Amino acid sequence: MATKKKEKRTKVEFKGYLRVNMTEEQDATFDNWFPLQTIQISDFGILANNGFKFSLAWDDFHNGVVAALYANDPKLAWSGWILTAWADSAEEAVGLLFYKHYIVCEEDWERFYDVVEKTHRKRG
Repeated sequence: MATKKKEKRTKVEFKGYLRVNMTEEQDATFDNWFPLQTIQISDFGILANNGFKFSLAWDDFHNGVVAALYANDPKLAWSGWILTAWADSAEEAVGLLFYKHYIVCEEDWERFYDVVEKTHRKRG
């Protein structure tokens, strides 16, 4: 049986976190959008197939749960950047991450290259 030769993958260098602070209007829109969403495992598969890593963890900095997407494909213009979302619950953090990625950023992170600062909002 022939084996397929593994391609050498280019390592992506960490560049920083994206600052995607939502406006009051976007935050209110999220409150209406989120309850109507059903996020499934296949949604994470789509992200992985498009060159992203996903993580979910407790975040002491914000005293909540943080969900993160890491652009891990060197072909992406924004490779090495991380988009985060945090909230009181894992479900809301994941929903907010999807909202930021698909609605706010429209799947294009190039205009958001900046460093995250701590805010005193209920989520971010």
